[in-house]
Order: sequence, then C-alpha cells, then structure tokens
Amino acid sequence: MEKRVDVSLSLLFFWVKGFIAVDSRFVRVSKGNTILGFIPAGRDNQNIPLKNISSTMISSQYKIKPIILGIIIIFLAFSAIGQSFLGALVLLLIGAGILGSGLQNVLVIQRAGSDYLIPVPFFEKAKLLTIQDAITEMLAQDTDKTDLNMFFEKKQQ
Repeated sequence: MEKRVDVSLSLLFFWVKGFIAVDSRFVRVSKGNTILGFIPAGRDNQNIPLKNISSTMISSQYKIKPIILGIIIIFLAFSAIGQSFLGALVLLLIGAGILGSGLQNVLVIQRAGSDYLIPVPFFEKAKLLTIQDAITEMLAQDTDKTDLNMFFEKKQQ
C-alpha cells in the first residue's frame, strides 16, 4: 500500500510541484529544482529507507524578511490606490504573495542522525499531516514485523 501526496513547493510559483510517497520500505521525496527561484531546472529525488527514519514532525516556520517586505509592499499599494487603482491592485497581490511566502510548514524527517526538511506553503499543512500519519503508520507496521513478542502472542492464539 503506497500513500502519495502531491504538494506545491512555493506560494508564488505554484507550478513548481513535488511529491512525498511512503510505502512499506521507503519514503520517496521529489522536489523541483529552480533557477532564480521560479524557472524549473530538474528534480531533487530522495529515497529514504524506512529503517533509517527515527521520527517525523511538522514545524511552522516564519521567515521575517519576506513578511516585512510583503507588509511594506502592501502599504505602498494602499498609498498608491489614489493614483492608479489597477497598479495598486497589482502591488497588493504581489505584496500578499510575498507575505504569504514567509509563512511555511516544514515536514522534518529525522533519519540516521540528520534531519531532512521539506518546506511547503502554509496552505499545504493538511497534506503534510496526512503523509506524516502514513509514515508513522508504516514505521509502526515495520516495528511490529520484527517484534518477536507479538509474533509469539499471535501464534499462541
């Protein structure tokens, strides 16, 4: 049984996609590489053996520079609303996009002494929770397969 979740890797550049898949042996992660943050340029693929994963967690990350820059652009948009409504609307959308890109959720996969981070926009948190639950379930199944006490209990029943 494989569980796969497709995620957007950027709020502003929504066409840059990736996926996280988990099965009984591996966690597969594919992220899009970009040039200048928005031009697609290949993929970064990771196959992490389930046996090497000790735990997973989801963390919220707030990047202060994009948040401040987004707020400044939004204020500039409000001040320019009297001169050009269309220009102010464009500035407002750009400012909101930059502000939103500063709010991220990160799936942290702890493996063999190092962390593997998968940052996604804030609106993808439900997908991260789904895949985190799937990884935890597969880890539990993998542990149960090697637990001799459970094997002998089932055999006696």
